[in-house]
Amino acid sequence: MASDRRRNNVLIRPFEINDHSAATALWQATEGIGLSVSDTRENIAAYLERNPGMSFVATEGNALIGAVLSGTDGRRGYLHHLAVEPAYRSRGIGRDLVNHCLRALGRAGLPKCHLFLFRANRSGRAFWEQIGWTLRSDLDVVSIDLTS
Repeated sequence: MASDRRRNNVLIRPFEINDHSAATALWQATEGIGLSVSDTRENIAAYLERNPGMSFVATEGNALIGAVLSGTDGRRGYLHHLAVEPAYRSRGIGRDLVNHCLRALGRAGLPKCHLFLFRANRSGRAFWEQIGWTLRSDLDVVSIDLTS
């Protein structure tokens, strides 16, 4: 499991299921993040169990100020729902959360990491490009709803 890290009173630590309510509130308040049935407490608990030590939160005192989910399908890593409270942005917290995930995925031997980004999420796109991620134009995502 990754070790905790502090920067300016902000602690980065592994995401625990008890963080779910605060993380969900943050994700719901963050532009560019879409939640679904996959984000229920039960489903996130299963995700964390399948991907131990790969998802992280940022806290200051008792307040959760950032969160990100990370996991693998065994071939590639994936990041989901990176969010940082607006008052804490531009301090490197988002980058720190991402770097914790990338180190965890790298320790699992994964050669690449992907994420899904809504086309209309311009601030998200700017963030990802600023920290070195590349927008791919050679892929489209297709989906099917298994619950219907």
